[in-house]
Amino acid sequence: MSGAQVAVAPAGAGAIALQLVKANPASGRGALQGVSYIQRVATQGGVPPVTPCTAALQGQRQVVRYQADYIFWRAG
Repeated sequence: MSGAQVAVAPAGAGAIALQLVKANPASGRGALQGVSYIQRVATQGGVPPVTPCTAALQGQRQVVRYQADYIFWRAG
């Protein structure tokens, strides 16, 4: 499935933006068949780290926690 962003809105501090995506029709059968929009809400985390990427940090692992709810809209 693919789609195009329709709208984006800021979320709380330190959280990735809220988003609405218009979905392109999925081919075949399955759980996403008929989904027309996907909405990302209730986001927590997911923003890039504040620490700059430098040669001194090469090879070090940076964990960015992320949580969101996704709503899949389908015409009834």
